[in-house]
Amino acid sequence: MRLTVSLRFSPTYRIKVGTLFDLGRDTAFEYDRGFLATGLNLAPFRLPPRSGILVYDHSGNMDTFGVFEDSLPDGWGRRLVDVAYRQRFGRLPSVLERLACVGTNGMGALVYEPEEPLENETTFADLAALAESAERFAEGKAEDVLPEVRRAGGSSGGARPKVFIGFNPQTGDVCAERESLPSGFEHWIVKFNTRQDGADAGIREFRYYEKAIAAGVSMMPSRLIETRAGVFFATKRFDRTDAGGRLHVASAAGLLHADFRTPGDEYALLFKLTDALTHDYSAKEELFRRATLNVLEHNRDDHLKNFAFLMDDQGRWSLAPFYDFTYSDGPNGWQTLSVAGEGANPTQADLDRLAHEVGLKAARPDGEVDRID
Repeated sequence: MRLTVSLRFSPTYRIKVGTLFDLGRDTAFEYDRGFLATGLNLAPFRLPPRSGILVYDHSGNMDTFGVFEDSLPDGWGRRLVDVAYRQRFGRLPSVLERLACVGTNGMGALVYEPEEPLENETTFADLAALAESAERFAEGKAEDVLPEVRRAGGSSGGARPKVFIGFNPQTGDVCAERESLPSGFEHWIVKFNTRQDGADAGIREFRYYEKAIAAGVSMMPSRLIETRAGVFFATKRFDRTDAGGRLHVASAAGLLHADFRTPGDEYALLFKLTDALTHDYSAKEELFRRATLNVLEHNRDDHLKNFAFLMDDQGRWSLAPFYDFTYSDGPNGWQTLSVAGEGANPTQADLDRLAHEVGLKAARPDGEVDRID
């Protein structure tokens, strides 16, 4: 199987990146000559632009190169794809077939063709119906979900059920996600609650969002949406622009081919990555505020896939807004990212050592961290 990979920065601006294909049990990629001439670099460390066939070396315990791995659904979205594919073809999909299911509907600006969507255009059920269907599916009470859930959630990452929607923040109206939304609508994500997380999971995540905003951290506008099926956390997507464009998204895990499921990486690694991509001292200050929040507010699921970077159509990189910030235990109760070598019980003193280690001028940049209550 072969897939054409492109960067679609807008409906009218698309750049062919190259061709991804199977090579026995491996995946391989070849950059398009035209892309090599652009000077863009969507994966500087593990798939830098160069001619010839490049073969994935299985580093990072991924299914393919990290920049494409970031497009793959995991957790909830992966199960949606697997069940639908097994029903249709009697088997699980390959890596490239999963990417074909993502097609043009994934996070970021990367698109994969020929596309094989889980569902074609569907009517849009209300959020409560989507949530109820997703809950039955997540709990194993149903082998199928509403077509709208497959279409809206089959490209999503993370463990919790979620869907991409069009949302009008002025009226509260919701519509199906598509590239061009009606006037007043924006691209948002809604996270549904699970029995394991509790009915108040959305409310808890929104309270954490409020704490982050109060601490001066950059996050996308978020809110609670109340339905007959529960109260859910919703947030505006950072990979879409208000003008209808897209931004390339790459997680720290994808950029570095790091196994985010295994604890042991250091926050210091994120600072080095931020320096290398953005050359922006203020981004390091922002990253330190996020590390402090995660430690002091017990968000221990702070793995490298929960930090991302954005690249625009000029090749400029920036730190993506903060996301997936809520109360969470890490593996065996540890902080997934160690703080100056401390993972079991990091404290403010460890954060101060981290600040010194990564070259921050002050342990508490601009006094922002003092505003955390």
